[in-house]
Amino acid sequence: MEMETVIFAHGDCDGVASAAIAYSVYGGRVVFSHPVGLLGDLEEFGRGAGRVVVLDISLDERTWVQVAEKLKGYSEAVYVDHHPLPSGALESLERLGVRVVHEEGPSTAELAFRYFKPAPDMERVALYGAIGDYAIDTDWFREALGRWDIRSLYLEAGLLTLGLEALRREHERKREVVAELAKNSLPSSMEYLVASARQEARRIEEARRRLPEKVVSLSNIAYVVDPGAPLGTMALYASVVSGRRVGVAVELRRDLAVMSLRARDEGVDLNSLLRRVAPKYGGHGGGHRKAAGARVPAKHLEEFLREVDTSVSKSTE
Repeated sequence: MEMETVIFAHGDCDGVASAAIAYSVYGGRVVFSHPVGLLGDLEEFGRGAGRVVVLDISLDERTWVQVAEKLKGYSEAVYVDHHPLPSGALESLERLGVRVVHEEGPSTAELAFRYFKPAPDMERVALYGAIGDYAIDTDWFREALGRWDIRSLYLEAGLLTLGLEALRREHERKREVVAELAKNSLPSSMEYLVASARQEARRIEEARRRLPEKVVSLSNIAYVVDPGAPLGTMALYASVVSGRRVGVAVELRRDLAVMSLRARDEGVDLNSLLRRVAPKYGGHGGGHRKAAGARVPAKHLEEFLREVDTSVSKSTE
């Protein structure tokens, strides 16, 4: 009897593409999660599973030890990711018997394609994930790109990325996307995804045009609160509009400030900076060097941003 598989994945383009690759090999159930919620989701949705696959979800500093112990309890556990790991996490996971596929630089979709070895044509889905996550500077990407029409590929990746942004927490719809991608269906063939992408593109453009009126500039960073469009995109534009090294886009959710940060300065390591600064304010953060996220209590937002601004200055001295 084949063991039940549960796939835990991030809900963005890279995570969904990775989930589709794993789903094409194992089938099973797909659960969308994130660093803060992974432990609780494993406890709730992983019960009874024989195989658990975790894709494109970075390990939270506060819970990774418990996550590792939880993964140890499955007959087979695979962790595939490209975010920087907390100190000691890689060794602990491997010691507990978790199969770890980790490399900074490639997308998780690329790593998943290389590890799970699905049908060769699923390479195209892996390329979507890489484009959606800007992870296009790898030897594998350049070689694989030569086997596909670049114009069609970027169109499909753009529709997938924007459509998923628009769907947000509509997890059932996102599971439909995973199932279709696992069959190598084109994103442009999913009418609801195309409609969502079109709507999202308009929303981003409207927010971009409003941004100069809303952005607040400090010495080294610029931020915008509740920009009305995807935070990662608005963080990039906040940096561009202001000419600052780092852009920050914040969404206020009741008592919580959720934010994305983007750096255009190679000397800034947002992952290290946020992992160090956010806990001082009762929050947490991390991600990649130039693209990361954080959550802090809303009452501490202004002082948190001031310390980020000071830390960016010190990191580039």
